[in-house]
Amino acid sequence: MLDSGPQDDSARGALARGLRSLELERFEAPLWSFVQLLQKWNKAWNLVAATDDRAVVQRHVLDSLSVRPFVHGRRCLDVGTGAGLPGLPLAVTMPGRQWTLLDANGKKTRFCEQAVFELGLANAQVMRQRVEQHRPGACYETIISRAFGKAAAFVEAGKHLLCKDGRMLAMKGRIDAAEATAAACGLALKITPLTPPPPAAAATASPPARHIMIWKQTPWPA
Repeated sequence: MLDSGPQDDSARGALARGLRSLELERFEAPLWSFVQLLQKWNKAWNLVAATDDRAVVQRHVLDSLSVRPFVHGRRCLDVGTGAGLPGLPLAVTMPGRQWTLLDANGKKTRFCEQAVFELGLANAQVMRQRVEQHRPGACYETIISRAFGKAAAFVEAGKHLLCKDGRMLAMKGRIDAAEATAAACGLALKITPLTPPPPAAAATASPPARHIMIWKQTPWPA
């Protein structure tokens, strides 16, 4: 496990506070190791825009964990995982589910492979592939994306992988009416606010508005 230095204390404190709010304190050590590993690789490969440990904790790790209540079933796919977000934090904190991290970018999949190895994640595999070309042996009960772009494109590209009772989840910022209408794609769509854990005490700005778009094959209850 990577060592932390004195300069990381405030960021690790923010991580600890966020995890306490989610009752996930037991995962602090591996998630902090993930933050450090991401920062180490980020210096060379620009995997994420945030370069400050505190920003990585809040904008990426804790934001990824905010979707946990919506994860459905045991077989889960993270489409366009990039630096393993949200898939790696979810795999750490949801060890009873199997995660496939999918991305077409070789640098990003190499980082994810290293993170899976260093974190000892037996429940995660990394694949370098476009989602349109992905043909696993079984369907997925949750298909999630945090950075795919247009919601309609995400659904059209990935819905062939969805189990009959599965869910597709897109983590988004603000959603306009046109995108919501276009994104229905023949599935039942629900949009709900997504609340990340509270920001670190020293933060002065509120986190941006977040929503989650959820699709399934059968109608939502009225």
